[in-house]
Amino acid sequence: MENMERLLSVWIEDQNRRDVPVSVVLVQEKARSLFEELKRAQGEGSEAETFGASRGWFARFKARHGLRSLGAGGEAARADAEAARRYPALLRRVIQEGGYTARQVLLHPGPFWSSASSVS
Repeated sequence: MENMERLLSVWIEDQNRRDVPVSVVLVQEKARSLFEELKRAQGEGSEAETFGASRGWFARFKARHGLRSLGAGGEAARADAEAARRYPALLRRVIQEGGYTARQVLLHPGPFWSSASSVS
């Protein structure tokens, strides 16, 4: 089990390094696969061993190996960073083209406020 978890940890690090998103289900599948490969390699006597890669196992594995999250990586993370980088210029352009003042931009709470305030 220790060898499988060590190999799994290396695999996860490799996926992260290559910006490949990794989900809990994918990690569980890889863990089962590694477990079966190692069991076959050990040969006789290891056939009775079983491993289910349950959610409980996964939570303990994450804690043992210091994994914080498996969230979106790769392309999604790069897209967010790119959008954040472009946002100031886009906002400036929208403000200029719309003829908005700084007061309107900073104080206007949004469309719901506008429709609600017209009722009074």
